[in-house]
Amino acid sequence: MVSRRWVWGGLAVSAGLLAWLSTALSPKVQASSPPKAQPAVPVRVVQAGLQTLPTSLTAVGQVQALQQVLVRPQIEGVLTEVLFKEGQPVTRGQVLARLDDRALRAQVDQAQAEVQHLKAQLQIAQLDLKRYEGLASQAAVPVQQRDQQVSLVAQLQAQVQSQQASLESARVQLSYATITSPVAGRAGLRQVDVGNLVRPSDANGLVTVVQTQPVAVLFSVPQGRLSEVRQALRQKGPALVQVADQEQGTPLAEGRLTTVDNRVDPASGSLRLKAEVPNAKEALWPGQFVAVTLRTGVMDQALVVPTQALQRGQKNTIHVWRVRDNTADMVPVTVRWQDDQRAVIGSGLQTGDTVVVDGQSRLKPKATVKVLPASGG
Repeated sequence: MVSRRWVWGGLAVSAGLLAWLSTALSPKVQASSPPKAQPAVPVRVVQAGLQTLPTSLTAVGQVQALQQVLVRPQIEGVLTEVLFKEGQPVTRGQVLARLDDRALRAQVDQAQAEVQHLKAQLQIAQLDLKRYEGLASQAAVPVQQRDQQVSLVAQLQAQVQSQQASLESARVQLSYATITSPVAGRAGLRQVDVGNLVRPSDANGLVTVVQTQPVAVLFSVPQGRLSEVRQALRQKGPALVQVADQEQGTPLAEGRLTTVDNRVDPASGSLRLKAEVPNAKEALWPGQFVAVTLRTGVMDQALVVPTQALQRGQKNTIHVWRVRDNTADMVPVTVRWQDDQRAVIGSGLQTGDTVVVDGQSRLKPKATVKVLPASGG
């Protein structure tokens, strides 16, 4: 019984001694372990360099016809001929359709016959007036009779003029039976077939003619780019505009900036612009959405970095990661101009500075970096 107590007591002392040694020695072991070095962050870099850079701004635009006319009949009638094909080019004054004009021709003939009848009466009255004037000078007829003849001639002259106006009105009505294109352009889809009764009040009309050469391109830019638009307008030559396919980016045509709206849209904070494009090959179609690039000028010896080097902070500040001696630092910069590929730096960098363009998300100030070869290099 006594021996067991001594055994359990010895075990307790041994356990306490081991615990004390573990507690006493563990800080020394931990203190003697050096901290692990952070691995270098892999990044890709470029050098900031000076370039003579043509500046531009891009936007999404829509092609608009300079003239678009819905051709309607000006009188009511039965459509007897359609003289155009859907989608064909038409010239100004080209005959597009004809209405039944038999009743109108009869009205013209009737008015013309009435004019001839009145002219014949006027001629006889004028001859009688000459006779009365001769006889009145010899006192062979009363002066009153001569004056009555003068009045009759004047009355017939007025009737001739009135009937002549009626004849012209009938001719105008007859001309409306021949429907012509008021502008040069391209005909759209036919809205009515031969044999139908058409009216000026028809909502769809006969056809729409759209001018396709030249065309306008409408686009909007943010109000923050207003200074660049003004710079483009101050150039000696015209402000050139390049129009490309919105999806594939294929250049389609070139034109010039013609109009800047007189105010900024308060709802969107954007400014509307209009360019005119000759569209000689009809590469642009009214209603089409396109990518528009407005050339705003040229920057000589501008300090340029790729746009992907720019990083935006929480307070809308802009910075880049500059690498020196394999160490990255955050450098605030100001940007004079940028597009999707390049940015012109106003301050914060110098020529030859190395900036990170890929791998910024893992960087911290004073982080060690490992420079990777350029893509494709």
